[in-house]
Amino acid sequence: MTLNYKKIEQAIAEEENAGGFAELIKKFKALGIKKYDYFVDKGVYRYYDGESFVDSQMNGEAQEVGQAATEEGIRTAVKKAQAGEVDFVEFCLLAGQAGISYWTSDLEKMIVSYFDQQDFTVLVEPIPAI
Repeated sequence: MTLNYKKIEQAIAEEENAGGFAELIKKFKALGIKKYDYFVDKGVYRYYDGESFVDSQMNGEAQEVGQAATEEGIRTAVKKAQAGEVDFVEFCLLAGQAGISYWTSDLEKMIVSYFDQQDFTVLVEPIPAI
């Protein structure tokens, strides 16, 4: 299966706030996405289908990443996102301030792992079910 860049963009564009993450994941799975990374300092997504990947800027904006990662900082950002209190850009800003370099959303294991600049896992969160 080849990833359809336009359908990925459409699914992202339909997300109103970070509280709609579970619905977005459902759409991604239907498109054949197995996992994706988001690189905070570049504002770029990388989607994987098991055989290939495609990069997308879409709604990403590059953010500065703090040198020291804090679990408390990213945990607070995740809670705000899950409550729909922040949009994606603000979530990325908060993640960068918490020292998160990138995260991986594994759609098969249904977890999101947040990593610091040394590739250490700072936090692992379940992807909310619909």
